[in-house]
Amino acid sequence: MKNKIFLSVLSITVLFACSNGNKDSSGEKQNMISQIDSLQKNMFNAKSMELDKNLAFKGIAAYQDFVKKFPEDSIHSAEYLFRMSDLLRAMGNYGKAIENLGQITKNYPSFKKLPECIFLQGYYSQEFFGDTIRAKEFYLQLISKYPTHAFAYDAKELMKMFGKSEQDIIKEFEKKEQEGKKK
Repeated sequence: MKNKIFLSVLSITVLFACSNGNKDSSGEKQNMISQIDSLQKNMFNAKSMELDKNLAFKGIAAYQDFVKKFPEDSIHSAEYLFRMSDLLRAMGNYGKAIENLGQITKNYPSFKKLPECIFLQGYYSQEFFGDTIRAKEFYLQLISKYPTHAFAYDAKELMKMFGKSEQDIIKEFEKKEQEGKKK
């Protein structure tokens, strides 16, 4: 009889402890989301449209904390990694921006912006590092996985420009424009 009472009390205690942990976790998550929302609203000066770098650094730290604590929250974590990537790009940390986009493609394969993540990895590799080999890998991955997506078309067009000077690209564009006017 004592064993049954002990087991009953133990079971209730364990259940109570687990349910309180979930409430704390849920409350912490909502608190973090609220803090992030507040930072996002204030990160850009509405008049000048300039990024407040101090708030951007705080935003990046808040995004990182959320992703570390709640990696299973695929909706928020993937979106926060995406936003963090954009902030990092805006602040000139292109390598880390690419890394965050890669983390999304690896850990959140059902993220709605996945084609954009793959495209941006290629574009940043090409634009900021001049690495057309790596860019081509990302572009081909995008074209293979999402052949009808608008970013796949953009990737194909960008690959056509590999190795061409700005003047050559402008001449080609002008030539196509002239041909279009003749029709």
